Amino acid sequence: MSILSQLSQSPVKASPDVWIHRIALLSQIAPQPSYIREIITLRKGLNIIWAEEPESEESVGDVAGHSAGKTTFCRIVRYVLGEKTFSNKANAQAIKRAFPSGYVAAELYVKGQRFAVLRPLGDNRNSYVLKDGTIEQVIKDRGEVAYQDNYPAKLGLDKFIDEFASSSVVRTNEPILWGHILAWCARDQEARFQNIYDWRSSRSESDWPSFRFPKSDPLFVMRVALGLFLPDELKSEESLAEKSRKLTEAETALERAKREPEYWRDHLTEKLQTDLTKIARAYQKEIEDAPLEADGLFPDLKRLTSKAVYELGETQDNEDTRTKIIETEISNLLELTTKAKGDLKQLQALFQVDTRASSELKNIQDSVQGAKDQIEQAKLQNCPYGNVLVGECTHVKTRQTLLSAKPRPDEIQNPEELKARNAEVKMVNDQIAKLQQTITAKDLEIAGLTAEKKNLETSKNNRTETVNDLTTSLKDLILWTERASSSQKFEKLKPMTEKIESLKDQIAESQAALNKLIAEHDDNRDLLSLIFSASAKAVLPSSSYDGVVKFQDRELNFQITKKGTMTGEAMETLAVLLGDISCLIYNSLSDKSNLPGIMIHDSPREADLGLRLYHSFIRFVADLDQSFTEKTGCPFQYILTTTTPPPEKIRHSEAVRLQLDAAKLEGLLFGTDLSFTEEDVNLLSV
Repeated sequence: MSILSQLSQSPVKASPDVWIHRIALLSQIAPQPSYIREIITLRKGLNIIWAEEPESEESVGDVAGHSAGKTTFCRIVRYVLGEKTFSNKANAQAIKRAFPSGYVAAELYVKGQRFAVLRPLGDNRNSYVLKDGTIEQVIKDRGEVAYQDNYPAKLGLDKFIDEFASSSVVRTNEPILWGHILAWCARDQEARFQNIYDWRSSRSESDWPSFRFPKSDPLFVMRVALGLFLPDELKSEESLAEKSRKLTEAETALERAKREPEYWRDHLTEKLQTDLTKIARAYQKEIEDAPLEADGLFPDLKRLTSKAVYELGETQDNEDTRTKIIETEISNLLELTTKAKGDLKQLQALFQVDTRASSELKNIQDSVQGAKDQIEQAKLQNCPYGNVLVGECTHVKTRQTLLSAKPRPDEIQNPEELKARNAEVKMVNDQIAKLQQTITAKDLEIAGLTAEKKNLETSKNNRTETVNDLTTSLKDLILWTERASSSQKFEKLKPMTEKIESLKDQIAESQAALNKLIAEHDDNRDLLSLIFSASAKAVLPSSSYDGVVKFQDRELNFQITKKGTMTGEAMETLAVLLGDISCLIYNSLSDKSNLPGIMIHDSPREADLGLRLYHSFIRFVADLDQSFTEKTGCPFQYILTTTTPPPEKIRHSEAVRLQLDAAKLEGLLFGTDLSFTEEDVNLLSV
């Protein structure tokens, strides 16, 4: 009796929401398409990709079906379904080197809509998507350009998440992506089918969107995709996740608070040592080794800091004394400069008088009134020659006489008078030059003293700041050292600890309530459990075996048991395979499930699965395919790669869609040995 008859449940889907119909590999698409391998047609239901092993040890092939291209075929299918890479880096480079203009072309269906796509295998970057197209049409017409980031959206693959009860993993609030669903539906061969939640291996270099929590997060996504949530369960999950986040934050804050005294003690010790070393570099070793306090006469940071502050104070006193001396010197220089400037002003006025007088004596046409006015103004000033008022100076009176006398046009100037006048003008000029030199020298001296005073003031401010820093650092260091060594360490710890304990109690209560909620009767969980149990019994030879689906701790776990006890590693691998197939069956029977309906298992026999069990498993899937097809049409597509020959009856059926052979070049997926170097390829082409 078929499993569908046992379940007494009618399918709600007649076709998978996502499945590959045709796929081809091309070395180029222009100017004319050139096929590496002709179009491979896949079907709904079971699709076997079989890479034959050599029949005898004398076979001359490099080795076996393991190098024929099975995993690469699976990776290319994943690539067509939106994954960013089609192989690991080494194989991808080999493919690109062999086929620099290569493409994969495919026809696929997404929720009943046909698409034709082209994705580059070589140096090209753009992908193409043609709605309602065929492989032949997309090669000819290309279609709409698509890039790495928007390719899944062009096919509507990202819309699967829209129907989920939650669009994010509630524990981390990270979004659920199409890449997560694809990873489950197309597991890495490198992951070895170890468990139900381990989908990807770092060795595959698939660049898939990973999870923060590699167990609980994938299991949550599986439950969301399958619709295995009670109405209030998701809200409870979100509430629990929020409390868990708060607990994590509180525990992180507590650890930080616990370390805070030690951190500040160490930080301030280092800062104080650095500051002291700058002041007393000769004592760097003693400063680095000094504790905060030491017995006897051994140096410690307290004494070293006090000594540094005292020495800085002495330097400050010396500089204060020097500042006062500078201020006195500047004051004296200013007085001397002021006097010299006054003398200079008087001499310049007198010199101007002499010059005007001389000019008027030489030119009888000029007016003498201006010179007379200047002399009158200068009378009230001291004469630099005799230290008497200008008005009483004989020299000035002589010039007044000369200026007041009525000039005669025909008079010739007395040579003796001209000689005397020139000597007096020279004397005035010499006095002016000397005074100007004196003023300049004093100004320079004042400027130098002013700059020195400014430097002393800056030094004083810096020293005051250094003293304050040393004093404050030492005070804070003593405080944090006491806190670090105290029994309670820090006063903030107690309320933080109480908060953490309260959150733990709340989480325990929420977990208990949620587990109770999950344990309540739910038809969907019962259906999945019934499917898995029937699947295990159909595959395994003894009636003592059974399959159990567990939902403890809000997880999803598929286990094969024998008389109620756990079984070995081979059974664990079979549990993963049957778990995936059970989810496909469940997806076909439950309107709450939103799986795409495609599943790819790459070489599961290699994951420690015996031949008898392996054949039984393949026959089980083939029977499922036939049962669904007879009812409504097969609602899933299952792609299986293998080096082990399928059961005899299936080996010659339409389920085998592609047969590879690593012993022959034409039997390889790409029809050539990709391990050849570039030089090897060139030699072969000669």
